Amino acid sequence: MTTETTINRTLQNRAVLGVFLMILALGLYPLSDAFVKHLMTTYSVPQISFLRAITRLLPLFIATMFQGGPLAVLGTKYPTRHILRLAVNLAYTYAFMFAFSRGSLTIVYTLSYTSPLFMILLSALMLKENVSRERWMAVGVGLLGVTIAMVGIGLNPRPGANVTFELAALAVAALVLGGTFLGALNKILMRKLAATEHSLAIAIYPNIVMIAVTFPFLIGTWQSMPWTHWGLFAIVGLITAAAQYAIAQALRFTQASILAPIDYSSFFWVAALDFFWWQKSIDMYTLTAAVVIVGSNLYILYRTRREERLKKEALARAV
Repeated sequence: MTTETTINRTLQNRAVLGVFLMILALGLYPLSDAFVKHLMTTYSVPQISFLRAITRLLPLFIATMFQGGPLAVLGTKYPTRHILRLAVNLAYTYAFMFAFSRGSLTIVYTLSYTSPLFMILLSALMLKENVSRERWMAVGVGLLGVTIAMVGIGLNPRPGANVTFELAALAVAALVLGGTFLGALNKILMRKLAATEHSLAIAIYPNIVMIAVTFPFLIGTWQSMPWTHWGLFAIVGLITAAAQYAIAQALRFTQASILAPIDYSSFFWVAALDFFWWQKSIDMYTLTAAVVIVGSNLYILYRTRREERLKKEALARAV
């Protein structure tokens, strides 16, 4: 009979390992997204989502064999926590999948850097946390960066024509921002799950749900694929499975506030992939927006750490 002590999983303080795992994951995800974007020129979003979920589920299930088996890994006393997180993750994944099918990697990732801004909004609205004026100001600066990016996306100069707003591109930007909001909520829910659930379970359940939800949409619309594309999907599955597990472990080993600045390292990867794969260089709007958004997020991180340090010092003086 398994006791509560053996079921509960403790968060560990192994910052260096957590940082390394996050850097690894943030290098793998852009590469995976580049393969996915390439395949989207041929296949529908539901078919790609379905195949990506299957191909990354297989190595994750194999990994459970080295962790006590699927039953030991997937067992939980908190199914409602998983259900809430899985619903959020499903919507978040589809939002980004559709965005990747229409927009460049650099634009999508730049707008996704608004995640810390949404984290503050969620903390204030849902958790009723007191947010300082300085952090609200940083949120405002970050939103200015979003505005710059939106202008850059919407303006489409064409030779011999007036500059026009591309509504389709703006719709993609709105989709990314909506997905980023859900992604921020997903991170909060993952952090809570990491205290009691196995990292493999946190990575496996979203793929099972994606397969179950997407399958009905493929009936009658499935496109046959050559073996080379099956091979690409297998690579995507392996890459994203490794990235999912690395992030789940990173969140277990290291506080989210320490990992936050590392998120921005992915910008260099996506910019390089856009340039070498699709010959798309970074425009000044996107670069300026990235600098403003990242700068505001780093200031938020600085203020958060400073406020935490002052609280600890006040408690120490009180004792």
